[in-house]
Amino acid sequence: MNIKTLLKKTFFVYHKMKPFNIDNAKVVILGTFPGEESLKHNKYYSNPTNKFWELLGIEFGDFETLKKKGIGLWDVIKYCDRNDNGKDTSLDKHIKNEVYNDLSKLNGKNILFNGKKAYNYYVKAKKNPKYANWPEVDEDKILKSSSAALSIKFEEKQKNWNNKLKKLGIK
Repeated sequence: MNIKTLLKKTFFVYHKMKPFNIDNAKVVILGTFPGEESLKHNKYYSNPTNKFWELLGIEFGDFETLKKKGIGLWDVIKYCDRNDNGKDTSLDKHIKNEVYNDLSKLNGKNILFNGKKAYNYYVKAKKNPKYANWPEVDEDKILKSSSAALSIKFEEKQKNWNNKLKKLGIK
């Protein structure tokens, strides 16, 4: 299928948010693609059901504290089709026709993934020779903050986040 046909058949959602603090970060946390709330507010992790900020013990949207801690944020996917029968949806399970960010910029950085989907998209892309220069990662780098990860109690999630960040020199 050529690009013109693809564009006629899909509804691409563009990632307008810039990577946050990746040049100076000790750790970069990668998500899959921003949800509707985040895109609307042009801020990472804006959905109140996502416990990202709370897990880090930081007030919602306090990017200055993230920067001081040495944490950067970005997403694996730059843009994608997230249309489900004519309805745009924030759910990762609806992502199709994804195009990836240039994550080779993260070479030499510690990478954590906010969710297994982010990790899976990373691994899928890395199989393509075009993305072979991305940093090597392993499944041990997956953490979860979303409400979709309800099977894990908040306290356990927070302990996992704290332990991983502490090992990487983030307090």
